[in-house]
Amino acid sequence: DVKQDPSVAADGYTYERRGIERWLGMNDRSPMTELPLPSRALVPNYTHSAAIADWRSK
Repeated sequence: DVKQDPSVAADGYTYERRGIERWLGMNDRSPMTELPLPSRALVPNYTHSAAIADWRSK
């Protein structure tokens, strides 16, 4: 699936925002590393968003 709103979590991985928000509502660990996340903050991944927009336009 192509991400609609790619966001970076504190573990450095990019997730679909809605999916990782659901995960963080029930977990305090990274779904990729299973290590505790020091923060629940999510940052938009503009690089991924631009690449997806470019791919969709072709």
